[in-house]
Amino acid sequence: MGKREEVRQRTFAEILEAAGRMAETEGWQAVTIRRIAAEIGYSAPVIYQHFPSKEAVLHTLLERVNGELAQRLRAAVAGEPAARGPHLAAVAYLEFARSRPGLYQLMSGAPGTDVDASTRRAAADDVIAFTRELIGAWAAETGAEPDSVEDACDLLWGTLHGLASIGAIEDVGFDRALRLADQAVMALLGYWSAPTTDPEGHPQTTEGEK
Repeated sequence: MGKREEVRQRTFAEILEAAGRMAETEGWQAVTIRRIAAEIGYSAPVIYQHFPSKEAVLHTLLERVNGELAQRLRAAVAGEPAARGPHLAAVAYLEFARSRPGLYQLMSGAPGTDVDASTRRAAADDVIAFTRELIGAWAAETGAEPDSVEDACDLLWGTLHGLASIGAIEDVGFDRALRLADQAVMALLGYWSAPTTDPEGHPQTTEGEK
């Protein structure tokens, strides 16, 4: 690698680190190209050589933070029984939200992040893929048959996102959110493990069972 490329990569990383650091301490509204430049000792035009706008900085950060979350989730369940996977992943998800509040706000579309929902969803592809694998492995090991793995993934993600949001509230806190997560995951897994019933509560049967 040449010296120029080395400098380019170092500056690129410094820009992202500065933006994330400012968001953690001051909120995303405070993050601007000029503030980032001042933070790392460059002029604004230098930042624009790497990113055409604040939105471009946020999009890159969004991809990276989702990648970090996916790595943490996979590490949390590695080598563990698949039946424990959803519980372990829930803890890892909430601990990530607790440890990286500013970056988690970027993932959830907090004010000042200026990233639309479709972009946030696309950036979370690896996390979504992991969640599908997680539910599939749990179902295979326990013999459960969720009606839809896709729906199960969205339910689990929505539950954890909601708990992360209330965990950030000072009067609630993440310790309580983690306790609630254990109960919530148990309830979801219990529902998905229960025999399928129709809207009136009667067991549903397949064509071959009629």
